[in-house]
Amino acid sequence: MFHHTPLDSVAYAAFDPVRSAKQLIPDPAFSAFPERVSVLASARGLVCLRGCATGFYYVANPLTFRRVRLPYHNRDHRLDADPAVVIAFEDDDDDDDAGFRHYHVVVTYQVHDGVWAVESFSTRTWDWRVGDDICAPETVVAQSGVGARGRAFFRTTIGHILCYTPETGCVDLIPAPQEVEGRKDWEIGEMEGNFCVACVDKDAKEVAVLYMVPGDAADQVTWAWAGQFHANKMGYHDRMTLLRSQGAAEVVMWDPLEQLVLAADFDGRVTRSIGPLSGGMYYSDFIPYVNSYADIYRSV
Repeated sequence: MFHHTPLDSVAYAAFDPVRSAKQLIPDPAFSAFPERVSVLASARGLVCLRGCATGFYYVANPLTFRRVRLPYHNRDHRLDADPAVVIAFEDDDDDDDAGFRHYHVVVTYQVHDGVWAVESFSTRTWDWRVGDDICAPETVVAQSGVGARGRAFFRTTIGHILCYTPETGCVDLIPAPQEVEGRKDWEIGEMEGNFCVACVDKDAKEVAVLYMVPGDAADQVTWAWAGQFHANKMGYHDRMTLLRSQGAAEVVMWDPLEQLVLAADFDGRVTRSIGPLSGGMYYSDFIPYVNSYADIYRSV
């Protein structure tokens, strides 16, 4: 996964149980870019970055050392703010080219106090599109974006989830599962292609994971249980917080005392870890990353 440092640089830490098998990438700090960049999102091996000086968005595959600069967006995304960004791959893509699948770069940005809008870039049109609606979620959590089932999801501070469907341009606010009510620590993620919500009952020290039933419309959401376990099995304490998950069916947590990122299965067993991240030269703005050889655009 990626994170940033107090020196305004990007850092990378591999997530693997066997140290000798860790998957490395050629330029984890993206130092070959024409400007200093920050990492905003990742999905299926692709990473979205933003130029700190120009505000341009880039999409890169760190494993293949390829990148592309996107056309400049139409709306003001505020260079001094952290936009919430998702790479959302199209759910039903029957292209024969196994190395490329069409995707959207979805950006939510604040237009007024508590009011947010969406603009998205499509590899089909190679252009930006402004969403049809605005919404009032109070605040969209910048580092919470998740892409799953062709949609982009963002956590908000009012206990709802902002859902954007690039195919239609619709923006929806959907309630989080009832299990989230009253629990301060909850997070969204993608597990095995499904959009998921994880939450922790800090008093009972229990972790619950639910997934959105595929095929549901954004205004008619059904949640189903994915798993539940007692957090004591992973050495849980009340300083630990949930992180976004991506790829495997596992719960990811940050332990600031041990400076470890821990991944646990639905039995509560820790299967992988990153760290300890010693020295304090990091921010805990972790962006999950699963490498692949996916192409950033279709080769002509």
